[in-house]
Order: sequence, then C-alpha cells, then structure tokens
Amino acid sequence: MGTSRMPRGAVAVALAVVVLAATIGVAAVHGGDGQQPSVSAPQQSAPAQREAVAEPSQPDGTTDVALQQGLARIASTPRYAGKPASPRINGAATEQADLYATEFVRRLLSRDYARVSRDSHLAWVQAESAATTEPLVIGLVPESARDRFAVWSVTDSTAGPAPVPEQDEWTQLASQRTVDTAQVERIHQPVVWTNAVASGRITDPGVTAREVSATVTRTSPAGTQRFSVAVSLNLEGPPVRATLGVVGVITFTSIPVGPS
Repeated sequence: MGTSRMPRGAVAVALAVVVLAATIGVAAVHGGDGQQPSVSAPQQSAPAQREAVAEPSQPDGTTDVALQQGLARIASTPRYAGKPASPRINGAATEQADLYATEFVRRLLSRDYARVSRDSHLAWVQAESAATTEPLVIGLVPESARDRFAVWSVTDSTAGPAPVPEQDEWTQLASQRTVDTAQVERIHQPVVWTNAVASGRITDPGVTAREVSATVTRTSPAGTQRFSVAVSLNLEGPPVRATLGVVGVITFTSIPVGPS
C-alpha cells in the first residue's frame, strides 16, 4: 500500500485556480498547509503558469497546461459498467453520512486481490458515485465527466499512490495471494467544512464532507503488514437525492506501522 499523502485536487490548489471539486474540497475541508510529513511528497505545479502560445482556455481565461491535463485525465477515466465486486451499500447507511462514509471506506480498502478483479472493484465505486453541482466541490469539471469523478479520485496516481492500485500492482498482489482488510476507527466532519456551510459558502444542501481514519491489515503467505490510513471524502445525499453516494475521495494517506 506504500506511503503517501495524496491531495486529489492538489492541481488546482497549486495553480490557484478554482477547479476540480477535490481541489477546493482540500482547501475548504482541511484548511491545512500541506506540510504533513510524507515519504514521497507529491510534486505540485507552479502557481498560475501562463503560456504565450495558444492553449485551450477556461472561462476565467486560464491556460495552464497542468490544469488542462488534470481535466483531461478525468475525462479519459473509463466508465466501469460491469458487475460490481459487491452489492451497493444499503439500509440506514445510505441515509446517515457517518455510517455511509464508514462503510464506503471499509469496502474501498478491503480487497482480496486474487478473488476480485480491479475492474469489478471499480465498478462498485462507479455504482456508489453521486454527482454534485456545488461549485466549491466540482469546480470546472465538465458535466460530461462528473459521472467518473469518483472513480478518477480513487485511481489517479499523478500525485502519488492512489487508494486503488494500478492494474500491474493489483495483478502482482493477486499472484502473492494478498488480502487487505480495513477496520475504521474514527470518523468526523471537519470543522472547517462546518464553518463553510454555516457561512453560506456551500450552497448545495446535499453535499457534505467526512474524514475517516482506519487501519488496513495486509496479509499474504509472506507475512502481515499494517497501515494507518486517513481518507477524506465528499458525499452527496438528502435532500438532493434519496440516498447517499460518494462524490470523490479528496485526500488519501497510508503509512506503514509495522507487522500486526
């Protein structure tokens, strides 16, 4: 699982451009300075780079190459329409944000690599995804790509290891008969997010944020390894839609803590 601190929307924060829900989500939800320790800190683009040559521009006139590349990665994310690895989250968890975030993170990080394919795992993420129109969450992501934003947020490895490993790593873990089991230990709504809602800066009544702490135990014939994991995510639910779904994972941190 490696070690990473991965702000999914760091592109826009680094560019000082309001774009990519996660981008503003990180600034609004976490309010941090990005200086937490990391073995492999993500590289960030220089702020507001401008090119003299003609580049596709955003409504605000931005022509930053990194911004365009980030949007292109979201747009090129596949739609996983196959059979999901597990059933949709249901019951009371679909109506209460703490319960939903807990169950989503537990399932996202619990994987039997030899028994479940990566595509079917991502099909489950796709099935759990929900869209929001909140500008401070979805930014300039085009409407045509928003149905893949959740999958992109758990697979994009541009800034560091993603919550869901790439296919080559998944295959390797499967060959080693590796199993990851996640246990959620803590969940809360960030104070900065609460303040943003109270001040009227969040206009979508259905969107919310949660931070989840968990321990992931990785087992294989070679031994056992534990990871301390932190995940922040945006959800969309009542009253905008009947049940909760995940808009996207905003940050992902995984730190080895030794054998169990």
